[in-house]
Amino acid sequence: MLNDMHVHTSDSPDADIPAGRLAQKGIETNLAAIGFVAHLDLNPEDYCYGGFNAAFYDESIACARNESKGRITVLKGLEIGEPHKYEEQVKNLVDYSNYDFITGALHSVEGIGMVLGREVFANGDPLEIVEEYYTETLRMVEISDIDILAHIGLFRRGLALADLRYDFNELELWPDTIDNILRVIIDRNIALELNTSGLRRKEEVTYPIPCILERFRELGGTLVTIGSDTHRESHVFFGLDQGAELLLETGFKEAYTFLERVPQAFELA
Repeated sequence: MLNDMHVHTSDSPDADIPAGRLAQKGIETNLAAIGFVAHLDLNPEDYCYGGFNAAFYDESIACARNESKGRITVLKGLEIGEPHKYEEQVKNLVDYSNYDFITGALHSVEGIGMVLGREVFANGDPLEIVEEYYTETLRMVEISDIDILAHIGLFRRGLALADLRYDFNELELWPDTIDNILRVIIDRNIALELNTSGLRRKEEVTYPIPCILERFRELGGTLVTIGSDTHRESHVFFGLDQGAELLLETGFKEAYTFLERVPQAFELA
């Protein structure tokens, strides 16, 4: 029985499935646990800017737990955009102790823009933008109060939309920066998310790509989560089996959920 630690409910402006419906889908899919995340974005460039309502989200979680009647574990999380820049403001809005896990995501690069869309790649050098993406990811994980690092490599979505190459190996291009990111999250007990949403898009890859997952393992990383980044009914829990298979092939025997911000292991095989 798998777990999905990155599922968006209709409490996020870019998603449209109620939490209760998602919990029922999780039961039908035989998931053991579902980790809901609501977008909390304070970057005015972000589509989800200003779309978070803590009271409504609490009601959705309560509804999902009530409707599931213990047949699936419902976990309450947040996906914070650029927490290294907005964390103080976020913590004035919500109390992290009321959440099972906090996921940190880099959607926008300072001075460049939103890397998950095609626009930022129209005028700049793509590899320079990607290099800055990883430099800022390092800054983010060094100081942010997060439990999970979400979808590193998400820039491939923007590259694919811009009809640019996305099949390069960034570990070969910037090995020191990526190693530093991985070492920091290992030292700080931040989980690396294997996000399977790229498998349903043009790029057809996981975030991160397999070689970065392998490098994380080589450096001693053990905390990994699997997340489908579900937003729509058409791709609910997409790619979880493939993600679990990739983790097993890389040498991981366990993946993790979080309960009250404490990692909980579950066997993959």
